Amino acid sequence: MSSALSLPQANLKMALWQVNADSMSSSDLYVWLNDTDLPHEVTIRLHELATYTTKAGNKVLAVGKIILIQIIEFVKAHPNLVVGAGIGAAIGAAVAMLINSIPFLGPFLAPLGAALGLTITAFGAIAGHKLDQRDQGKDVSDGIVGIAQDIIEIVKAFFQLMIDVFNTIFCNVITA
Repeated sequence: MSSALSLPQANLKMALWQVNADSMSSSDLYVWLNDTDLPHEVTIRLHELATYTTKAGNKVLAVGKIILIQIIEFVKAHPNLVVGAGIGAAIGAAVAMLINSIPFLGPFLAPLGAALGLTITAFGAIAGHKLDQRDQGKDVSDGIVGIAQDIIEIVKAFFQLMIDVFNTIFCNVITA
C-alpha cells in the first residue's frame, strides 16, 4: 500500500491522469462503453459521469472521466473478479428476494436473506479472483486460509483504487 501523497506527487499524478483523460474523447469513451455490451441505461449513466468536471485553481479537471477510466482499468486488471462478483450479486439478490417473499415468515427471515445474499456475492468475487490469479500464473491456495487471503487481496485492490483516486483528486480540489 502506498503512503499519503505529497502535494507535488498528487499534482503530478493528477496531471498524468488528466492527460490520459484528455487523450480519450467523449465520443470514443461512449463508443467503448457501447462496445462492452452494457445495458443502454448503464452506458448513458456512465457517460454522464464522464462529463463531470470541476475547477481547481485555474485548471478544469475532468474528474468524472478520470474516475471512469480508473474503474475501467481496474475491471481490465481483474475481469473475472468483476464478473464473479456480478454473478454472485445477481444470484444473492435472487436468493434474498425469494427468502423475503415467503408468506408470513419472509419479514422475519429478511436479515438472513440479506446475509446470505452478501455471502453469495463474496463467494462469486473470490471465485473470480482465483480465476484471475490462475490467468496470471500465480499459485492459488485453497481452504480457509486461501479464502481469507483472497478476501484480503480483493479488499486491498479495491480500496487501493479508491484511495489513489480520492487522494489525488482531493489534493487538487479544496473546498472551504
